[in-house]
Amino acid sequence: MFKIDKIISFDIEADFGMFKKPDVNDVYFTFNIIPKPTLLGILGAIIGLKGYSQQGSDRYPEFYKELQDLPIGIVPYGNKGVFQKRIIKYNNTVGYANKDGGTLNIVEQTLIEPKYKIYIGLDLSNETHKKLYKYLSATPVEYEYIPYMGKNEFRLTIKKVQCFDKDKDFSIFELEDEFSIHSLFPNISNEALKKSEALRDPFDTSMSETYFYYFERLPIGIDELNQYRYENFSFTNAKMTSDPEFVKKINLFNVGEKVICFY
Repeated sequence: MFKIDKIISFDIEADFGMFKKPDVNDVYFTFNIIPKPTLLGILGAIIGLKGYSQQGSDRYPEFYKELQDLPIGIVPYGNKGVFQKRIIKYNNTVGYANKDGGTLNIVEQTLIEPKYKIYIGLDLSNETHKKLYKYLSATPVEYEYIPYMGKNEFRLTIKKVQCFDKDKDFSIFELEDEFSIHSLFPNISNEALKKSEALRDPFDTSMSETYFYYFERLPIGIDELNQYRYENFSFTNAKMTSDPEFVKKINLFNVGEKVICFY
Protein backbone atom coordinates (compact mmCIF):
# COMPACT_ATOMS: atom_id res chain seq x y z
CA MET A 1 0.00 0.00 0.00
CA PHE A 2 1.21 3.50 -0.81
CA LYS A 3 2.16 6.11 1.79
CA ILE A 4 -0.15 9.01 1.00
CA ASP A 5 -0.43 12.17 3.10
CA LYS A 6 -2.49 14.21 0.67
CA ILE A 7 -4.39 13.62 -2.55
CA ILE A 8 -4.81 16.19 -5.29
CA SER A 9 -7.29 15.83 -8.13
CA PHE A 10 -7.47 17.97 -11.25
CA ASP A 11 -8.82 17.89 -14.80
CA ILE A 12 -6.58 17.96 -17.86
CA GLU A 13 -8.08 18.65 -21.28
CA ALA A 14 -7.08 19.74 -24.77
CA ASP A 15 -8.66 20.14 -28.20
CA PHE A 16 -6.58 17.22 -29.46
CA GLY A 17 -4.34 14.53 -28.03
CA MET A 18 -2.04 11.77 -29.26
CA PHE A 19 -0.37 9.06 -27.15
CA LYS A 20 1.52 7.07 -29.77
CA LYS A 21 1.51 3.29 -29.65
CA PRO A 22 5.06 2.05 -30.32
CA ASP A 23 4.23 -1.16 -32.18
CA VAL A 24 3.04 0.21 -35.59
CA ASN A 25 4.99 2.66 -37.75
CA ASP A 26 3.12 2.96 -41.06
CA VAL A 27 0.10 4.47 -39.26
CA TYR A 28 0.56 6.18 -35.90
CA PHE A 29 -2.17 4.87 -33.57
CA THR A 30 -2.96 6.38 -30.19
CA PHE A 31 -3.90 4.96 -26.82
CA ASN A 32 -7.36 6.06 -25.73
CA ILE A 33 -6.45 6.53 -22.05
CA ILE A 34 -3.40 8.59 -21.16
CA PRO A 35 -0.58 6.17 -20.16
CA LYS A 36 1.03 6.58 -16.74
CA PRO A 37 4.53 7.37 -18.15
CA THR A 38 2.99 10.16 -20.26
CA LEU A 39 1.16 11.57 -17.24
CA LEU A 40 4.39 11.47 -15.22
CA GLY A 41 6.03 13.44 -18.05
CA ILE A 42 3.30 16.09 -17.78
CA LEU A 43 3.79 16.34 -14.02
CA GLY A 44 7.55 16.50 -14.51
CA ALA A 45 7.14 19.37 -16.98
CA ILE A 46 5.01 21.25 -14.45
CA ILE A 47 7.80 21.24 -11.86
CA GLY A 48 10.67 21.58 -14.34
CA LEU A 49 12.10 18.05 -14.47
CA LYS A 50 14.05 17.04 -17.57
CA GLY A 51 12.49 14.80 -20.22
CA TYR A 52 13.64 12.39 -22.91
CA SER A 53 15.39 15.08 -24.99
CA GLN A 54 17.70 15.94 -22.05
CA GLN A 55 18.19 12.33 -20.92
CA GLY A 56 21.76 11.93 -22.15
CA SER A 57 23.44 8.71 -21.01
CA ASP A 58 21.15 8.21 -17.99
CA ARG A 59 19.05 5.05 -17.88
CA TYR A 60 15.83 7.00 -17.33
CA PRO A 61 14.77 10.59 -17.98
CA GLU A 62 14.75 12.75 -14.85
CA PHE A 63 10.96 12.97 -14.59
CA TYR A 64 10.68 9.18 -14.52
CA LYS A 65 13.46 8.68 -11.98
CA GLU A 66 11.78 11.17 -9.64
CA LEU A 67 8.13 10.23 -10.17
CA GLN A 68 7.98 6.54 -11.16
CA ASP A 69 6.59 5.53 -7.75
CA LEU A 70 3.97 8.30 -7.66
CA PRO A 71 0.51 6.71 -7.19
CA ILE A 72 -2.03 7.94 -9.73
CA GLY A 73 -5.70 7.38 -10.51
CA ILE A 74 -7.39 8.23 -13.82
CA VAL A 75 -11.04 8.84 -14.66
CA PRO A 76 -11.72 9.41 -18.40
CA TYR A 77 -14.53 11.83 -19.25
CA GLY A 78 -15.24 10.33 -22.67
CA ASN A 79 -18.40 8.54 -23.75
CA LYS A 80 -18.20 5.58 -21.34
CA GLY A 81 -14.45 6.03 -21.30
CA VAL A 82 -14.02 6.32 -25.08
CA PHE A 83 -12.99 9.46 -26.99
CA GLN A 84 -13.67 10.23 -30.61
CA LYS A 85 -10.72 9.68 -32.93
CA ARG A 86 -9.85 10.99 -36.39
CA ILE A 87 -7.22 9.94 -38.93
CA ILE A 88 -5.14 12.94 -39.99
CA LYS A 89 -2.78 12.89 -42.97
CA TYR A 90 -0.01 15.43 -43.41
CA ASN A 91 3.42 15.84 -45.00
CA ASN A 92 6.67 16.20 -43.12
CA THR A 93 9.19 17.99 -45.35
CA VAL A 94 11.96 18.71 -42.84
CA GLY A 95 15.38 17.47 -43.90
CA TYR A 96 16.08 14.98 -41.09
CA ALA A 97 12.77 13.22 -41.78
CA ASN A 98 13.51 12.84 -45.49
CA LYS A 99 17.10 11.81 -46.04
CA ASP A 100 16.42 10.97 -49.69
CA GLY A 101 15.08 14.44 -50.45
CA GLY A 102 11.46 13.30 -50.74
CA THR A 103 8.42 14.02 -48.61
CA LEU A 104 7.46 11.86 -45.64
CA ASN A 105 3.71 11.21 -45.57
CA ILE A 106 2.34 10.86 -42.03
CA VAL A 107 -0.93 9.10 -41.22
CA GLU A 108 -1.82 9.70 -37.58
CA GLN A 109 -4.77 8.84 -35.38
CA THR A 110 -5.73 11.74 -33.12
CA LEU A 111 -7.99 11.98 -30.07
CA ILE A 112 -10.70 14.64 -30.24
CA GLU A 113 -11.16 16.70 -27.07
CA PRO A 114 -9.56 14.25 -24.63
CA LYS A 115 -10.28 15.03 -20.99
CA TYR A 116 -9.35 13.16 -17.82
CA LYS A 117 -9.72 13.66 -14.09
CA ILE A 118 -6.37 12.86 -12.52
CA TYR A 119 -5.74 11.85 -8.91
CA ILE A 120 -2.23 11.81 -7.47
CA GLY A 121 -1.19 10.62 -4.01
CA LEU A 122 1.52 12.70 -2.37
CA ASP A 123 4.03 11.68 0.29
CA LEU A 124 4.91 15.05 1.82
CA SER A 125 8.21 13.72 3.19
CA ASN A 126 9.33 13.51 -0.47
CA GLU A 127 10.70 16.84 -1.76
CA THR A 128 9.53 16.20 -5.35
CA HIS A 129 6.01 15.44 -4.11
CA LYS A 130 6.06 18.62 -2.00
CA LYS A 131 7.01 20.60 -5.09
CA LEU A 132 4.13 19.06 -7.03
CA TYR A 133 1.76 20.07 -4.25
CA LYS A 134 3.09 23.64 -4.30
CA TYR A 135 2.73 24.06 -8.07
CA LEU A 136 -0.64 22.35 -8.46
CA SER A 137 -2.28 24.03 -5.47
CA ALA A 138 -1.29 27.52 -6.62
CA THR A 139 -3.97 29.78 -8.10
CA PRO A 140 -3.63 29.71 -11.04
CA VAL A 141 -1.62 26.47 -11.40
CA GLU A 142 2.09 27.17 -11.84
CA TYR A 143 4.37 25.30 -14.23
CA GLU A 144 7.96 25.50 -15.44
CA TYR A 145 7.41 23.98 -18.89
CA ILE A 146 4.20 24.08 -20.91
CA PRO A 147 2.38 20.74 -20.53
CA TYR A 148 0.82 19.13 -23.58
CA MET A 149 -1.43 16.19 -24.43
CA GLY A 150 1.13 13.83 -25.95
CA LYS A 151 2.45 16.21 -28.66
CA ASN A 152 3.84 19.68 -28.16
CA GLU A 153 1.28 21.24 -30.50
CA PHE A 154 -1.56 19.93 -28.29
CA ARG A 155 -1.25 22.25 -25.31
CA LEU A 156 -3.42 21.18 -22.39
CA THR A 157 -5.16 23.12 -19.65
CA ILE A 158 -5.45 22.19 -15.97
CA LYS A 159 -8.73 22.93 -14.20
CA LYS A 160 -10.76 22.07 -11.09
CA VAL A 161 -7.86 21.42 -8.74
CA GLN A 162 -9.03 19.94 -5.44
CA CYS A 163 -7.03 18.88 -2.38
CA PHE A 164 -7.99 16.03 -0.03
CA ASP A 165 -6.57 15.64 3.47
CA LYS A 166 -5.82 12.28 5.04
CA ASP A 167 -8.55 10.86 7.31
CA LYS A 168 -10.68 13.97 6.84
CA ASP A 169 -11.29 13.70 3.06
CA PHE A 170 -9.83 10.33 2.06
CA SER A 171 -9.08 6.96 3.61
CA ILE A 172 -8.11 3.43 2.64
CA PHE A 173 -11.14 1.67 1.21
CA GLU A 174 -12.87 -0.70 3.59
CA LEU A 175 -14.35 -3.75 1.92
CA GLU A 176 -18.09 -3.71 1.34
CA ASP A 177 -20.51 -6.33 0.04
CA GLU A 178 -20.97 -4.40 -3.22
CA PHE A 179 -19.35 -1.25 -4.55
CA SER A 180 -18.33 0.55 -7.74
CA ILE A 181 -14.81 1.62 -8.70
CA HIS A 182 -15.12 5.08 -10.20
CA SER A 183 -11.72 5.11 -11.92
CA LEU A 184 -9.60 2.97 -14.19
CA PHE A 185 -8.28 -0.13 -12.42
CA PRO A 186 -5.88 -3.00 -13.29
CA ASN A 187 -7.75 -6.02 -14.64
CA ILE A 188 -5.24 -8.47 -13.21
CA SER A 189 -4.85 -11.55 -15.46
CA ASN A 190 -8.11 -10.51 -17.17
CA GLU A 191 -9.98 -12.01 -14.23
CA ALA A 192 -11.34 -8.89 -12.53
CA LEU A 193 -14.83 -8.84 -13.97
CA LYS A 194 -15.11 -12.59 -14.46
CA LYS A 195 -14.68 -13.21 -10.75
CA SER A 196 -15.66 -9.94 -9.14
CA GLU A 197 -18.73 -8.46 -10.77
CA ALA A 198 -21.66 -8.65 -8.40
CA LEU A 199 -24.42 -10.99 -9.54
CA ARG A 200 -27.45 -9.29 -11.05
CA ASP A 201 -31.04 -10.32 -11.33
CA PRO A 202 -31.24 -11.92 -14.81
CA PHE A 203 -34.76 -10.55 -15.20
CA ASP A 204 -33.72 -6.97 -14.44
CA THR A 205 -33.19 -5.72 -18.00
CA SER A 206 -32.89 -2.10 -16.92
CA MET A 207 -29.58 -2.76 -15.15
CA SER A 208 -28.00 -4.55 -18.13
CA GLU A 209 -28.76 -1.53 -20.30
CA THR A 210 -27.06 0.94 -17.99
CA TYR A 211 -23.81 -0.96 -17.32
CA PHE A 212 -20.82 -0.33 -19.57
CA TYR A 213 -17.36 -1.91 -19.81
CA TYR A 214 -14.15 -0.54 -21.29
CA PHE A 215 -10.87 -2.47 -21.61
CA GLU A 216 -7.42 -1.34 -22.73
CA ARG A 217 -3.86 -2.59 -22.38
CA LEU A 218 -1.81 0.40 -21.23
CA PRO A 219 1.79 1.25 -20.34
CA ILE A 220 2.36 1.45 -16.59
CA GLY A 221 6.10 2.08 -16.59
CA ILE A 222 9.43 1.91 -18.42
CA ASP A 223 11.92 -0.96 -18.24
CA GLU A 224 15.73 -0.78 -18.25
CA LEU A 225 15.71 -0.61 -22.08
CA ASN A 226 13.29 2.34 -22.05
CA GLN A 227 10.52 0.12 -23.39
CA TYR A 228 6.99 0.21 -22.02
CA ARG A 229 5.79 -2.23 -19.36
CA TYR A 230 2.08 -3.01 -19.76
CA GLU A 231 -0.96 -3.96 -17.72
CA ASN A 232 -4.57 -4.68 -18.69
CA PHE A 233 -7.06 -2.10 -17.41
CA SER A 234 -10.83 -1.85 -17.07
CA PHE A 235 -13.27 0.99 -16.60
CA THR A 236 -16.87 0.21 -15.73
CA ASN A 237 -19.81 1.33 -13.64
CA ALA A 238 -20.73 -2.28 -12.83
CA LYS A 239 -21.08 -3.23 -9.19
CA MET A 240 -18.19 -5.22 -7.74
CA THR A 241 -17.94 -7.65 -4.87
CA SER A 242 -15.06 -7.56 -2.41
CA ASP A 243 -14.70 -11.33 -1.94
CA PRO A 244 -12.28 -12.14 -4.82
CA GLU A 245 -8.54 -11.93 -4.27
CA PHE A 246 -8.00 -9.35 -7.01
CA VAL A 247 -9.77 -6.64 -4.99
CA LYS A 248 -7.26 -7.16 -2.19
CA LYS A 249 -4.35 -6.76 -4.62
CA ILE A 250 -5.29 -3.33 -5.94
CA ASN A 251 -5.02 -0.04 -4.05
CA LEU A 252 -8.48 1.39 -3.43
CA PHE A 253 -9.17 4.62 -1.57
CA ASN A 254 -12.32 6.45 -0.58
CA VAL A 255 -11.73 9.95 -1.97
CA GLY A 256 -14.61 12.28 -1.23
CA GLU A 257 -17.62 10.18 -2.17
CA LYS A 258 -15.82 8.06 -4.79
CA VAL A 259 -13.79 4.86 -4.77
CA ILE A 260 -10.55 5.50 -6.68
CA CYS A 261 -7.91 2.96 -7.65
CA PHE A 262 -4.29 4.13 -7.45
CA TYR A 263 -1.50 2.38 -9.34
